[in-house]
Amino acid sequence: MDFCSDNSISFVPPKADEFELAIFGPGVGECILMHLGDGNWFVIDSCRFPRSKTPAAIAYLEKLKINPSSAIQSILATHWHDDHVNGLADIVRRCPQATFAMSAALEQKQFFQLVYEANESNKLVEASSTASEFADILDHFAETGRGIVAPGVFASEGTILYLGGVDESVRVQALSPSSAAITSCKTDVVAKLMTNSTTRCFRRFDPNDLSVAVQVSTPGLDLLLKADLENSDSKQLGWQAVLSSKVRTKRTSQLVKVGHHGSVNAHNDDAWSSMVAPNPLAVVTPYSRLADPLPREYDIQRIKSLTNQLYVTTWPPSSRPPRRRGVDSDVGSATKVRRARHREPGFVRVRFSIKQTPSTPTIEFYGSAKQL
Repeated sequence: MDFCSDNSISFVPPKADEFELAIFGPGVGECILMHLGDGNWFVIDSCRFPRSKTPAAIAYLEKLKINPSSAIQSILATHWHDDHVNGLADIVRRCPQATFAMSAALEQKQFFQLVYEANESNKLVEASSTASEFADILDHFAETGRGIVAPGVFASEGTILYLGGVDESVRVQALSPSSAAITSCKTDVVAKLMTNSTTRCFRRFDPNDLSVAVQVSTPGLDLLLKADLENSDSKQLGWQAVLSSKVRTKRTSQLVKVGHHGSVNAHNDDAWSSMVAPNPLAVVTPYSRLADPLPREYDIQRIKSLTNQLYVTTWPPSSRPPRRRGVDSDVGSATKVRRARHREPGFVRVRFSIKQTPSTPTIEFYGSAKQL
């Protein structure tokens, strides 16, 4: 992505005492980039924009004339779904000093073995996948002599992923996965982790109890980044486990990255009422690979009942035009291909003062990002 657009967003780096949250979501894929103060950046997940080989986080920092190799201090893979790890290996390789973290539910030799087996058995498949991304990351750790072929941090409920920034006032803490989710995964990873060998993709856990949701605390504002963590029938899994946690901070967040692309299976009324401030700034990333893409109209209305500050990174979610009875057949007979017009993948950027309490954020959006 070349970030050339008619939008008025300014590509000027944030100030040393300024927090920045940039959320990229081109329709398939998601990446969160945070400036935590004093030139320190934190990357959560990865995606690429259409027709670009460069990960969105890298391309954006380079547009700001910031060297990603020295600026990125931490990298987190919230979970291993292919729409969240596209380009992640490239980021890890370009940032050798960065600490790499992933879900503690996958802290086991069997998982790493399955990664390599999946990657090796599917070398003939051209498309990228979770297996190849993670195998590249493990190979990088081995090549750079880190001693062990494993991430630097395994994140779980209560893990501090970052503490620093301006006067060490910024804290990034994992809210999940719970101990029960970790134990469950370790007992059935061999049976449930992989699909057949032709797909090279990890099986989607349902519900997504292994995802790493994150809370970011600053003197100015708090942020709740919900990843793809879902609800569960068990009080020991998903958002039910987060709500009953004894180690999470009880602070409320004024900014929310809506979970699982706005899907109802990640919505929890108790989480919104006890962990989120009234009328928060909310950002959702779409997912267009479904016949009825996320977020759906009823998802949007549900979220808008909780806030009048809802933003989406790309709209409409899909480049496919909406289906209309009585119209499709006529249009189909006259055209070979139909695509929605004026849809450029975008992102939402929020900046605010770390020192000022409370802080008033500025919200900007690029491309087809908009307020709903």
